[in-house]
Amino acid sequence: MSLVINEFSYSELFTAAGLFRLDATFLRRLSAQDGGLATRLGAYRDGRQPLSGQARSEFLLRLAPHLEQFIARLFCLEPEVAALQARTRSHDVVMDFKKHFVLRRARRYRGEFSESFADLDHWLDAEILQRSWPPEDREWAVARLGEEWLTDEVAHAEAINRLTQWCALILTDPQAALAVPGWSSFRLPQRVDHEALVPLQRCDDLPGAPFVSPQGSLRRRDSFHLTDQRMDLRGVQSEVHYCLYCHDHDGDFCSKGFPEKKGVPELGLKVDPLGVTLTGCPLEEKISEMQLLKRDGLNIAALAMVMVDNPMVPATGHRICNDCMKACIYQKQDPVNIPQVETRVLTDVLNLPWGVEIYDLLTRWNPLRHTQYLAQPYNGRKVLVAGMGPAGFTMAHHLLQEGCAVVGIDGLKIEPLPAPWLEEPIRDWSSLQEDLDERILLGFGGVAEYGITVRWDKNFLKLIYLTLVRRPNFQIFGGVRLGGTVTLENAWELGFDHVCIATGAGLPRVVPMGESLARGMRQASDFLMALQLTGAGKQSSLANLQVRLPAVVIGGGLTAVDTATEVQAYYVRQVEKVLARYEQMAAQSGEEKLRAGLSAEDSEILEEFLTHGRAVRAERERAATAGEAPNFVPLIHAWGGVTLAYRKGMRQSPAYTRNHEELIKAMEEGLYYGEGLDPLRAELDRYGHIAHMVFRRMREVEGRWLASDQDLRLPARAVFIAAGTVPNTIYEREYPGTFQLDGDHFQTHVAHANGPLQAVQVAEHCKAPEAGPFTSYADHSGHRISFIGDTHPVFHGSVVKAIASAKATYPQVMHALGTLAAASDLDVQRFQERLQHLLSMRVLRMDRSNPAVTELWVEAPLAARNFRPGQFFRLQTFESHSPIVDGTRLQIPVLTVSGAGVEGDAVRLLILQWGTGPRLVGRLEPGDPLILMGPTGAPTDIPTGKTILVVAGRWGAAVMLDIGPALRAAGNRVLYVAALAKAGELDYQAELEAAADQIIWCTGSGPLITPHRPQDLSVEASDMVALLCAYGAGDLSRPGAPGDAGIALSSVDRLMVMGSTGLLKGFQQALKAELEPYFRADLEATATVGSPMQCMLKGVCAQCLQWQIDPETGQRTKAVFSCAQQDQPLAWVDLDNLTARQSQNRLLEYLSSKWLNAVLTDN
Repeated sequence: MSLVINEFSYSELFTAAGLFRLDATFLRRLSAQDGGLATRLGAYRDGRQPLSGQARSEFLLRLAPHLEQFIARLFCLEPEVAALQARTRSHDVVMDFKKHFVLRRARRYRGEFSESFADLDHWLDAEILQRSWPPEDREWAVARLGEEWLTDEVAHAEAINRLTQWCALILTDPQAALAVPGWSSFRLPQRVDHEALVPLQRCDDLPGAPFVSPQGSLRRRDSFHLTDQRMDLRGVQSEVHYCLYCHDHDGDFCSKGFPEKKGVPELGLKVDPLGVTLTGCPLEEKISEMQLLKRDGLNIAALAMVMVDNPMVPATGHRICNDCMKACIYQKQDPVNIPQVETRVLTDVLNLPWGVEIYDLLTRWNPLRHTQYLAQPYNGRKVLVAGMGPAGFTMAHHLLQEGCAVVGIDGLKIEPLPAPWLEEPIRDWSSLQEDLDERILLGFGGVAEYGITVRWDKNFLKLIYLTLVRRPNFQIFGGVRLGGTVTLENAWELGFDHVCIATGAGLPRVVPMGESLARGMRQASDFLMALQLTGAGKQSSLANLQVRLPAVVIGGGLTAVDTATEVQAYYVRQVEKVLARYEQMAAQSGEEKLRAGLSAEDSEILEEFLTHGRAVRAERERAATAGEAPNFVPLIHAWGGVTLAYRKGMRQSPAYTRNHEELIKAMEEGLYYGEGLDPLRAELDRYGHIAHMVFRRMREVEGRWLASDQDLRLPARAVFIAAGTVPNTIYEREYPGTFQLDGDHFQTHVAHANGPLQAVQVAEHCKAPEAGPFTSYADHSGHRISFIGDTHPVFHGSVVKAIASAKATYPQVMHALGTLAAASDLDVQRFQERLQHLLSMRVLRMDRSNPAVTELWVEAPLAARNFRPGQFFRLQTFESHSPIVDGTRLQIPVLTVSGAGVEGDAVRLLILQWGTGPRLVGRLEPGDPLILMGPTGAPTDIPTGKTILVVAGRWGAAVMLDIGPALRAAGNRVLYVAALAKAGELDYQAELEAAADQIIWCTGSGPLITPHRPQDLSVEASDMVALLCAYGAGDLSRPGAPGDAGIALSSVDRLMVMGSTGLLKGFQQALKAELEPYFRADLEATATVGSPMQCMLKGVCAQCLQWQIDPETGQRTKAVFSCAQQDQPLAWVDLDNLTARQSQNRLLEYLSSKWLNAVLTDN
């Protein structure tokens, strides 16, 4: 079905001129219907009639129905809109029944009960049957009876009394209450006890007696489908009718914040018993007005009302934010569930025909707004927004409304949307929706994509993404990192007028404890990103994420809570997938052959996974026979379960104080909760894997949690650390002196009028009048840089505050742009074409002639220009472009690749063909789009006039192709020891010779490599330490240069070791022993640390965390992010820890490689 728009074409509504004509048409119609209101609207817009508080609410409530009527007519939806209103109002009878019978009569009933509940219930059924009402909605039918009888209370006094008794018994008798399951009319507000917001019971038979959710409250979770289907329409209307519509007396604290004393703003905002400042909605949405319109069935009007302050409403609402609920006028009883209402307002419109287009239009044109009611034409200004999370995409929207050209970049892979969605109208919202268990992981949305779990419907992110990419002056590029692919200097050179940093949270905090980061221990951010960005949780994925049970999650915030629920769900998926793939492979090749490459430990873990996988399969079969959902909680508990461990009490935890509803929902999935547990150390098994966690028991003394003299030892095969993060200031660490810091965040600044930047103190909360949106940056051209969202100390910590930061900051960005010189005359199309060329990435050419290595050239112009020797990249392919073969998505999830040089706009990569991802590289074809995020890592330090010894394995040879020439070009002498297993591993011999002054070719076995130069020599050696001892002692002769000892080890200023952990460990030990006599005392020895990596954004996911040690004592000193500094002093690297980190996913990597063999062999 095609979209018919009265008087307008679809494409016209995406132009400023078309929207201007649309607005004029609306004003003309409004004038004809209510001339006085139209006059008031004109005065409201131009400032002649300022409105605030109650007057503004009254005005908008009069205007909103006209807007709904206009939009319904515009989209030819009058019948559908009327039907939606009728459906909404059809529940009024139930709300009236609740008001008149349940609340006013039954709750106050103190009389005798003349009949049993069974008799009364039978009588009601008979009354309903007489009226031939639909039997499927008994609640509505009972309410209709009540409505009928209240029309004549005298004539129906007996019936009213019997119905009142029926209701009263339901309120007082638990057995009677079973007759009305889920009825909105009997869901009554309960008293709020801040000391007991989460229902719990002790599990005394387990170590530490953790809390669990009460029996009967557990929910059956299966996989990664949406876990919360939200309230039905009647439930939402019940919340709407519960609202007091406080806007009419300026008491809508849910929006404005709960004052210490009304009318005395200087006293500030109230703080609740949990210590939370009741700021209300950070966006100051017109909540009460929205709910009043929703009550009356004016659904489009209600959506337009909420979008006055929150055009990004799909990213807020249910299971995202609850600031409004906390500040609700109901402080002593359950508040109105405003997030449920807000999300229902959105979905009711989306589910109309062309509902997606109605929402999209309201982002660009909304007459209820005082400002930005109309998207402005291009103003010549260009803004770069770094980070496409909630703060970034909201800032992009507001700047687009102001007429700016906006380019959004994000270090994450962002999938493209189907072209028809961008070019053609979408009739049905359902055509965009995907089951979250199998959806394409778009990457758009930042923390809302990878940090929030399937408790929230991430299809809403797709809606926001769609509305932005449809805007003609917007571009978005994934795999582009500020500070790597693009620098601030690049931004100004490209013609940008402003940069907004919305890169979110940065470094996850490491908890100091014994055996930290041992095998089995991860940061929570590492787990969540692997699960929700690389797709490890999907049946079809080749991504590897190895988790065992029991598991412990250390932390008290929502990240810890989300991690715990997802570990449980993922474990079931993991063991099912292992079992299914194992059985298929074993049937093809035999179990003995399949297990041949496994260590004793991995064999044990495999048997563990297979046993658990069979138990999961059996539970699915049992549930299918019984016709019910499978119940995995008993299995998970039998395997040790998942425990949330917090150092204080649950009531002091951030999750409890900020959003206890999420804690309730999580506990319903079967989690354990341990209070007062301060981590001391992990204990390892004989293989070096975590087996137990030891905690110091804490006890509460007069409100403080103090250490006791008791420890608790919990079984733990997986440990996840969720101890919080700090704002992302990575750019300042990369380019020191760019910004002033205030502690762990950028110093906040303001700019008044046309004056200079002024540093200000961090504001108390997000409603403060002056938050300080600018960094200290100010160049000679007047450019300024703003920072918002989790990067900002005032707005960090929640999605809705991130969105609010953009709303609060964009006017100041526009003012800053107004102080610059005249806008560039570069037209937006040429500007966009240039960026499309510079920031896009595609395969240029490939060389597969060597089956063991693929040479890949990727056209990535700006990445190539900013690449420096020694840096590396994150390579990924798009999920939406990757085929599914035998149920397996042949996508490269994440691959760390070292740059081997650049040529013009292309980056050269050499990829060894082992493992799953590298072998899929060989299937790429010229022209294929991909993600090459970077350059990242630190460039190799290139000294001048030094002698450098490079010892590198096969992987290091690729790096040597680039750093060798750079070292020699700087006047250094380079001695290169090439450690290869066999001569056939040598590639690009001529290039390597050009990269070094002298080479020692080493092969572990077989024929020697033939040197092409007299100064080089070739030997059979697998022990590089022994080799260098022999070389240093003069025991190696060079037939091509007799009598020439070559570059002496005593002349070496720097040793660079690039290879396996075993190679690094050998040199770390030998430099203090047998190699020490051959080198100078001031030798600098560095190691290229091959930590496992995922995001490679220099401190976000923390998969690359690596401990360093004091070389004198061997004691650990600090954990560093290897993706930010891969070359580290060799003596400082904790190589035992590196070995453990590299082995985290060893079994799954082995099985995935075997599985890929089977898939590729069969196809």
